[in-house]
Amino acid sequence: MKTAYQLLALIAVVVLAAADVRASQSDPPGRVGRIGYLSGPVTLTDLQDGDDEAAALNWPLTSQQRMSTGHVGRAEVRIGSTAVRLDGDTVVDFSRIDDEVIQLVVQRGSVALRIRNRDKLREIDVLTPRERINFEDTGRYRIDVDRPAGFSAVTAYVGYARIGAGSTSFVVQSGQRGEVTASPHASFQLVNAAHDSFDDWVIARDRRDDTVRSARYVSPETTGIESLDEHGYWRQVDSYGAIWYPTHVASGWAPYRYGRWTYVAPWGWTWIDDSPWGFAPFHYGRWHFVGGAWGWVPGVFVARPVYAPALVAWYGSGVSVSVGHPVGWFPLGPGEVYIPAYYHSPRYITHVNSGYYTNTPPSYRYRRPDYSTWVSGDTLTRRAPVQRFVQAAPNEWVKLPTAPQPPIRGPGDGRKFKMESTTSAGAAPRTQIQPAQPSRAVVGNSIVNSRGSETIVRPPTFAAPPPAAQPPATVASPPARSIAQPGSNDRARAPVVRAPREDIVRSPRVQIPEAHAPRPPQAIAAPPTAHAPRTVDAPRSEPPPSPVRLAPVPRERAQTVEPLIGGRNAPPVRGSDTARHQSRVSPGAREQ
Repeated sequence: MKTAYQLLALIAVVVLAAADVRASQSDPPGRVGRIGYLSGPVTLTDLQDGDDEAAALNWPLTSQQRMSTGHVGRAEVRIGSTAVRLDGDTVVDFSRIDDEVIQLVVQRGSVALRIRNRDKLREIDVLTPRERINFEDTGRYRIDVDRPAGFSAVTAYVGYARIGAGSTSFVVQSGQRGEVTASPHASFQLVNAAHDSFDDWVIARDRRDDTVRSARYVSPETTGIESLDEHGYWRQVDSYGAIWYPTHVASGWAPYRYGRWTYVAPWGWTWIDDSPWGFAPFHYGRWHFVGGAWGWVPGVFVARPVYAPALVAWYGSGVSVSVGHPVGWFPLGPGEVYIPAYYHSPRYITHVNSGYYTNTPPSYRYRRPDYSTWVSGDTLTRRAPVQRFVQAAPNEWVKLPTAPQPPIRGPGDGRKFKMESTTSAGAAPRTQIQPAQPSRAVVGNSIVNSRGSETIVRPPTFAAPPPAAQPPATVASPPARSIAQPGSNDRARAPVVRAPREDIVRSPRVQIPEAHAPRPPQAIAAPPTAHAPRTVDAPRSEPPPSPVRLAPVPRERAQTVEPLIGGRNAPPVRGSDTARHQSRVSPGAREQ
């Protein structure tokens, strides 16, 4: 009998270990955010390891990231068609960004949201340290936390929002501002919406987005397309369809040459472009050299495209080389398949290559010295600007095989590298190192992690290419899914235990991928605004307290409010502070 119990216990251990392996080898998210605007001091914090760095333009934002703005700082994050804008002195946790949920925690300050896709309403979940906010209609919203202290306010300039506090919910409609106080006892009041300088800035950004022509050629859920119109033009080309061409590029410009490489989990080596438009063309679609110029080919219309860290192929020897060895890469062209070096399922590789299927290995039309970029391997590990260290291709380039990632290991030795600063071009390169999570590197056709275990990755077999299709008039998005409650932990890693902090509350535990790599402190020219030049706030040493758990609030379907677009809505009435605190809502106005 004892032997039987021991056998059952052993079987249970094996089953649990297999489950852990499957959970750790899940596909990375296909949806990410993009840091699309920075002004003044803005800091990005990895909530997994607590690293603080200056936020960088075009950085891919995923789960467990905290963005903090200084007194004169402002920032904008785009997640598909949804815009999240931060005012000065604001702290927001991007707790979860994946294919199911966009969950934000506004710790303090002012945040504006522009929600354009009705099918994404059930995927957006916003929390404060005391309340939960859900949106019942598309529109433009603003959330203020602790301005003044003890108050949380939700303004629906256009739209319909529901505020949940404990077991009670309150409704805010277009043109209204709902204020909730937590002490000495919970109370709620409605006042007229009012404008300030932050709203003026948000409206100006929204008006620019209302006229984005690129949405005619690619899905609005393609993160980063809002920056294309200002820096390029579209042209129809036979056999390829619509192609976008950048304007005002440097002589000798080529894709993936003006920027830097960094290691971002769970994808690995990721391209961070220097151009203000440099996100969508480097993480979706393909590049084509036609008519003496490079153009971006988005391919067939996909309602919900899948993000990739960099759509390139590498010259590789199949084994890791020293950091001083030359490393080269080239962009993938139309019809050429992207094979990820990170873990992926057959379903994932089908989606990330949507519209680029082939039955034969690609010929790689741009595998030539004049289209390729070569640098020393330490340019990658230092995260140095590639354009400053470009060198000629080695004589043996033609003999090197093609690989899905560079023959340079990531931070798999237990360390990760800080990005080289761009503030002093003449200064000698400096490398700072910090502890990091184990990572994986490619050796031949295998992925080997820092502990020595190996997972075989074989090239997939692709079906015949689907027929080209024009963008439909109305895009049908996938069915909306229910939002996971904070605290769900079926794939979450163990949180980092940190000492409590009085002014910020730790966001709820959410489903997250592996720990993220460090964020590069990139010098960014401030747009023409009245804000002060960029500086970096001093890192905060006190971590947040334990998470706040909110009781789930029933989400009843409210009446449909048709959003007013552009300037058709009447200007909101500025309410006085006296009226704001005297117009209390009667108890019968609350929804239980």
